Amino acid sequence: MARPTDPAKDEELLAILTANARTPLTEIAQRMGVSRATVQARLARLERDGMIAGYTVVPGRRATEEGRLAAIVLIELEVRRQGGIIAQLRKRPQIVSCDATSGPFDLCVRMACRGAAELDDLIDWIAGLEGVRRTSSSIVLSRKFER
Repeated sequence: MARPTDPAKDEELLAILTANARTPLTEIAQRMGVSRATVQARLARLERDGMIAGYTVVPGRRATEEGRLAAIVLIELEVRRQGGIIAQLRKRPQIVSCDATSGPFDLCVRMACRGAAELDDLIDWIAGLEGVRRTSSSIVLSRKFER
């Protein structure tokens, strides 16, 4: 019989991994007061249940300082074209995330470019996609924190 899940332990595990996804399982187990096998099983369940979708690299300050330019682009679009536009956005490696939003804009896109010229070209490309009504963009000056 499977043990019931403990939401508090799940949240604790997610918090540890959010702070540093490379934390060794033995360290996580020690911090949580459980065995390594328990952490591994809980992690597998969270992945299987869709609570953890993947692991990624978060560029550090040095990568940003070396010419990377982060920006946020808000996109208003014709709703019937949303699927096609999202498919096109997904193809561009500079676009690191795309969220559906409420309000006057339908999508919020976060991107990382090698400089102002690449950013300008990418914003022009987005604005030229069929079904995009308008865009509003902001350059990210600095990240104060990330979870």
